[in-house]
Amino acid sequence: MNVGGLCIDRTVRDRGPTVVTAGSFDGFHRGHRRLIATAREYANAHGLPLTLLTFEPLPREFLLPEEAPARLTTFGEKILESQSAGIDRIVCLRFDKHLAQTRADDFIEAILLRGLQAKGIVVGRNFRFGYRREGDLERLERSLSANGRELIAADLETMDTERISSTRIRTALAAGDLVQATELLGHPYRMTGRVQHGHQRGRLMGYPTANLAVHRRRCPVGGVYAVRVYGAGPLPYNGVASLGIRPGLDDRGELLEVHLFDCSTDLYGRRLAVEFIAFLRPEQRFGSWSALQNAIDHDAVQARRILDQRGAL
Repeated sequence: MNVGGLCIDRTVRDRGPTVVTAGSFDGFHRGHRRLIATAREYANAHGLPLTLLTFEPLPREFLLPEEAPARLTTFGEKILESQSAGIDRIVCLRFDKHLAQTRADDFIEAILLRGLQAKGIVVGRNFRFGYRREGDLERLERSLSANGRELIAADLETMDTERISSTRIRTALAAGDLVQATELLGHPYRMTGRVQHGHQRGRLMGYPTANLAVHRRRCPVGGVYAVRVYGAGPLPYNGVASLGIRPGLDDRGELLEVHLFDCSTDLYGRRLAVEFIAFLRPEQRFGSWSALQNAIDHDAVQARRILDQRGAL
């Protein structure tokens, strides 16, 4: 399958020699982009395409589903990020019982060498793989060298002397610290989705919303936010968004509801990208519709003020 010139495979197949970089890439943060930039430079120097090898579900989501961390990036969002990062091909393997039990040496031989025809492997210095994470850089380098291939271990990106990681980003988002999350990611945290039909309760209160399914077992953000929205027109819109289960309404799972300021465009079916700019308040249950209306009015005023002050557009 090809999306915007990006080749996407759900199984390992030989498409000719390539350079491979591998990992979960949840969040596609500054550390990931540094790794990909190193891999892109190596691939260009050898005249080879660059392949990103990743997994769905993420390993921890399969192995420890109840303890798995909140998901920063869906697979669809990973594709969008890959298109802008210089990736030529994504190979997404289903992480299941078989893959979880694959020994490190078999992973190297069957997937990296025979399946992908990797001439070079570019990974971070903390890369582990195979059954119970038994594979490390020493084992990988030994196997690659014996087969005439090369391992490039990229330095890890840091901020304030600490490694940039998906865990740090989740912690910042959970604390409502969107400034730090933005610094770690290299851009504001964002979620994408196609606008679907809702109950139109927001319209009745003067705040029509674009409703987006979040497609995550757990979300790293929740509550009410000032946001910037792309995809509704040629320019981004400022807005206010609520992400949660809508206590007191239908309580049927998490939904991202976005009200775009000064926008009258029909958005049904459009794919929007929502950037979270500032945290306003946690989600809460209200005792009456009038109390909810007052809270929404206050949220909208606060979001407009914050976005105007920050020059969001």
